[in-house]
Amino acid sequence: MSQTGLQALGGLPSCRIFAGQRRHHRREHAARPRRLITAAVKRGQFEKDWENEFSPGHRLAKRSELEFEHLHSSASSSSLDSGSYDGVEDDYQFNGSQSPANQNILHKLFGRHWDDLPAKYKLVFATSMAFVLCNMDKVNISVAIIPMAEDFGWSSTVSGLVQSSFFFGYMLTQIPGGYIIAKKGGRKILPLGVGLWSLATAAVPVMAGTMPGLFLSRAAVGLGEGVAPSSATDMVARVISQDERSRAMSFIFGGLHVGSLLGLFVAPPLIERFGWPTVFYAFGLLGLGWAIWFERVQSGIAIKEPEVAAKLQGYQQHSGPAVKLTASGEQTVPWRGFLRNRPVQALAYTHFCNNWFHYTMMAWLPSYFADTLSLNLTQAAQLSLLPPVAAIIASSIAGTAGDALISKGMPVVQVRKLAQCTAFLGPALCLAGASLTDDSHLKVALITAGLGLASFSLAGLYCNHADLSPRYAPVLLGLTNTTGAIPGIIGVTITGAILDKTGSWPLALFVPSIVFFVTGSVVFATFASSDQQLFENDAPFAVEKYAQPLYKQLGNAKRLVGDAASGMPHIGGEQVNKFVNKVKGLLKQKHS
Repeated sequence: MSQTGLQALGGLPSCRIFAGQRRHHRREHAARPRRLITAAVKRGQFEKDWENEFSPGHRLAKRSELEFEHLHSSASSSSLDSGSYDGVEDDYQFNGSQSPANQNILHKLFGRHWDDLPAKYKLVFATSMAFVLCNMDKVNISVAIIPMAEDFGWSSTVSGLVQSSFFFGYMLTQIPGGYIIAKKGGRKILPLGVGLWSLATAAVPVMAGTMPGLFLSRAAVGLGEGVAPSSATDMVARVISQDERSRAMSFIFGGLHVGSLLGLFVAPPLIERFGWPTVFYAFGLLGLGWAIWFERVQSGIAIKEPEVAAKLQGYQQHSGPAVKLTASGEQTVPWRGFLRNRPVQALAYTHFCNNWFHYTMMAWLPSYFADTLSLNLTQAAQLSLLPPVAAIIASSIAGTAGDALISKGMPVVQVRKLAQCTAFLGPALCLAGASLTDDSHLKVALITAGLGLASFSLAGLYCNHADLSPRYAPVLLGLTNTTGAIPGIIGVTITGAILDKTGSWPLALFVPSIVFFVTGSVVFATFASSDQQLFENDAPFAVEKYAQPLYKQLGNAKRLVGDAASGMPHIGGEQVNKFVNKVKGLLKQKHS
């Protein structure tokens, strides 16, 4: 368009437009600020931004297009007069809001897409979704156990045994699962665990015809879910810094409360409308869908942020060769060092106390509400939604508050102790009040508050494994969670047995948790630490010296059995009898 035409449209000397374009074109490469390029690199979209937003041709064309459209729409020069060129920022400002910089800010604040999230946030969110499913498949049995007990004629003791069968499998995978995760990475093991427990959940109705079959299917659910905490701890230790760890762990483990909420909300209408088997089929299908989606998320991370993917695989990129983050084949795990370590011992007992409360309440709370408040299945399950809601709110507060206190300079160990004592002593007071009152509303309010306050463990207990040793965090969690799984086996069963014997819900459900809360607070406050531990004392225990001859003979037995299985002719009954007599002699010496 000619200068005369432009002057006729807006009355503005066209030399101002073209002079501005020439200045921009000359300075585009010579004075481009490093800050914009650095920001683009941090977003991981440098090449895309360069082609779309930062190339000289695109910027020049964009300015001309905006100017031309503005001239046609307003036929005035006033708007262009208000625009400015900032030589430092290298960014044109049209009407104060149309610059690419402002558009990016608005996009981040109000319309940020999943693809634009950093990989660590995607990882935390995806892992939290696995924990949602984890508790959905835990609480489904606590709701379904009521119609199942009616169908099969189970007593409270038998119902407790059925629910505790989950924890036999759960406990078995803690230490070996943590060890494998430390070597292979939680990113690889978590989807396998989700797939296993989802298939086992779907198999519960098929196996429920016999008690051994039902025990086996629920134990298989526990086997799969047993690797989830160690997998999450491993991934957080790899990619999340300590000053963000409380929030990350709170968000991930907070998924457990969301899972309880969804499970208790969805299970009753499914059971009442379609029967109790439906809830197991539906929840199992959801888990299989998650496993497929998680692999797609990891594929995207590997493409966009390969350095994060490398950390998740067990390697970290440096200027030199890649270094292994986990225990290699040449370095053994210091198991004896773990067992001797006082902070680890305190953490194990704290984990036991914490899980006694959670597992017994998760298993028996719907039945407690149904019995004490004379509610039906749906009403009891709906009332059981209140504690998970309180726990979700408390977990978000705990993580944010923990990280805020650390960022303000409060020692990490004090933050962990403060959070854990809040998580124990607060619920202890609530349960004591619920045991003494006859007011139904107050009782429900106190139980809800207690379960909510218990979520402060996410900023205490559950962060402490990575504090003590990022390298062995999944192994440590597997070790302490083994003791934490014991309440699932004995606690749930003992609660049912005490209830059958005494008929007292406070004595069966509340009093044991109060005792463990108080003792756990004392132990953690006294012995907990946030310093990284070296676990150097890995020498054999004294008892191992007495067991060495037995180990040797067991090794010989293994060789003899192997030879016999392979048909070696030199193995005879005389040699087997000789070996058996030696073992008997060793046992006699030990008892004498």
